[in-house]
Amino acid sequence: MASTLGYITLMYIPINFILSIVAGEDIEFYYLLIGLLITLLLSFILIGLSYAQDVYNLYKSSIKNAVVTIESGAKTTKLAYENIACFYSENKIVFAVKNDGTTISTDFILNELEEKINNQLFYRANRQIIVHKDAVEEIEKIENGKLRIQLKATIENDAIKEINISRYKRKEFINWFQ
Repeated sequence: MASTLGYITLMYIPINFILSIVAGEDIEFYYLLIGLLITLLLSFILIGLSYAQDVYNLYKSSIKNAVVTIESGAKTTKLAYENIACFYSENKIVFAVKNDGTTISTDFILNELEEKINNQLFYRANRQIIVHKDAVEEIEKIENGKLRIQLKATIENDAIKEINISRYKRKEFINWFQ
């Protein structure tokens, strides 16, 4: 960015001198300096916005194309983030639940998964469950400030009908969900 602003400065001064000579006006240092500063400020803002847009597009494409490789025994499956409803642990086995409700057993533990996956899309609801933001269908307030979550996907063996969020994690979950 600094080199681009340097090039703008190098081009602005001769162009300003040429335009002043063509227009037949006197060259005043004050107006030259103010014009240069305004031009550099606007250029800085436009370059910053362009850079921010590129970073945002890169981030969106990284989330869209992100996958989790699940090894289950001799079988390896790649699941895109958008196809995963949640991960849950039952009898020390972690299962991945797809949006259509089918489950796949994994060799992961939930702590490993929590580190691997994007925390803006997935949330560790409790010790047994990590949910995807798009898989949440309904949030209900229950006793003692807790929350109950209903998922869009229905799981084949109904291992997770209702997901409870403690009152201590309630605010964190609401902030993440919004």
